[in-house]
Amino acid sequence: MWKPTIAVAALALIGLSAAPLSADQNVLAELDAQLPGTLVNDPTRLDWESYGSDLERSVVQDEAIPGGGVAIRFDIKRADEFIYAAGTNVPLTKAVRRGDTITIGFYARAIGAQTHDRKGVLRVRFQQNAPPYPGFGEKTLSISNDWEWYEVTAEAEQTLRRQDGIVALHFGRTRQVLEIGQTIVVSGTGRIASDVPAAPTQPTAVPEPNPEPTPIPVVREEPLIPEALQGAGELLNDPRGSDWRVVGDMAAAEQREEPAIWLNRATRFTVSAPADDPGALSLAIPLNVSIEPGDNLLIAIAGRTEQAITSDRLARVDAKIDDLEPGRGNFAQAVFPLGEDWQLIRLRARSPRAYAPGRAELVLSFAGFAQIVDIGPVYVFRTEPTS
Repeated sequence: MWKPTIAVAALALIGLSAAPLSADQNVLAELDAQLPGTLVNDPTRLDWESYGSDLERSVVQDEAIPGGGVAIRFDIKRADEFIYAAGTNVPLTKAVRRGDTITIGFYARAIGAQTHDRKGVLRVRFQQNAPPYPGFGEKTLSISNDWEWYEVTAEAEQTLRRQDGIVALHFGRTRQVLEIGQTIVVSGTGRIASDVPAAPTQPTAVPEPNPEPTPIPVVREEPLIPEALQGAGELLNDPRGSDWRVVGDMAAAEQREEPAIWLNRATRFTVSAPADDPGALSLAIPLNVSIEPGDNLLIAIAGRTEQAITSDRLARVDAKIDDLEPGRGNFAQAVFPLGEDWQLIRLRARSPRAYAPGRAELVLSFAGFAQIVDIGPVYVFRTEPTS
């Protein structure tokens, strides 16, 4: 295991605590003097606010734990569709001003994780711990099974105040056990450790004579429908987006990998200037199963706001189910806001008439406001069987 050089003399004086104790300010000042930038958290404390309905938190003490011999174990018993459903908050002790560089470094390992490579999944986000929880610098990390030092840096897009500035560590989308040890947050520098390993150069291949065949590993695939929607009804569409189509400027719709959301894919829609017709930039999702008059439908949309020029800085999405037969109109019209974190919007509707397979589609429109919107998996269920 690689161990970074981090102000060794000062860290030797610091004892980690999982209880709310006041740190020796002289010791923190000595550590601050040896670190690059300005120390903006208390590395002697691990009594962070933690949350999650299926989370167990415990203290682990072992001399083998790097950086102080103490860590917090987070046992996520059930995976949620959203990564922020469970997490912990590292509080700031000093303000970080907009435009400053902020960096967090911490020791962590994954004891066990239900992922294809058995590595843990953790997202770092710098944010205000108050509604509407604005933040920046999101980065999702793969956590090794051995103790490693991790760093994430960002330019502050907003001022983080001492009273409610935090670094949020999210890990709720994976059933896993993580241990997080000593954690340092600094401003004014993009690096904490002085000997972070450089990216490896392209290795020279060493031929191996007559290698034995390697068995193909069995990779656990995620179910198409997340646990929160299991049993909702009969699925009428493909939530993965294989047959979705963009209406309007194709360049304004960007396909993205998104580890924080179920199925790990999202589409980002960018509206530079609002249009009179919200449908000038839209996403059309075909409904591939016949629908009967009076069918009750549940529409579930995963989405989030990246940016929005609105009064509350939340994006607005127009939704409707369109009849592809000319002149027959639409139903299930709704306009809903999206927060900065991933959320699952649920809409309910009743079909006014019969639709043949593929003759109706769910349409999400974005062009009514200047905004950037991320849309993840979308589900349409028939919640009651036809008579």
